[in-house]
Amino acid sequence: MSCAYAIIISSMRIRIRAFATIREAIGTGQTDLEIPDDTDVGGLIKLLTQKFGEQFSRLVLAGEGKLAPYVKFLVNGREIDYLDGMRTKLKNMDEVAIIPPVAGG
Repeated sequence: MSCAYAIIISSMRIRIRAFATIREAIGTGQTDLEIPDDTDVGGLIKLLTQKFGEQFSRLVLAGEGKLAPYVKFLVNGREIDYLDGMRTKLKNMDEVAIIPPVAGG
């Protein structure tokens, strides 16, 4: 008797919007990603680092699991600082904006 097992990984789709130096690092201002269910912002950063490389990580992280100063992550227009920080859970069809510091004058 043989048994076949299938691993079913549930996933969701989110939209990433990137600005300024983040946009340059990932090569686009907007991209849709399929990510595992129950992914939080911290997990998303790990996935984005795997997909876009260490340059992305250097721009958004200041150390192990800590956001760089002044980099803002917004989920559906709300800063994660006012949600659950890096543990903010993402949902299907969420939009995540990544905004680095910008200078102007």
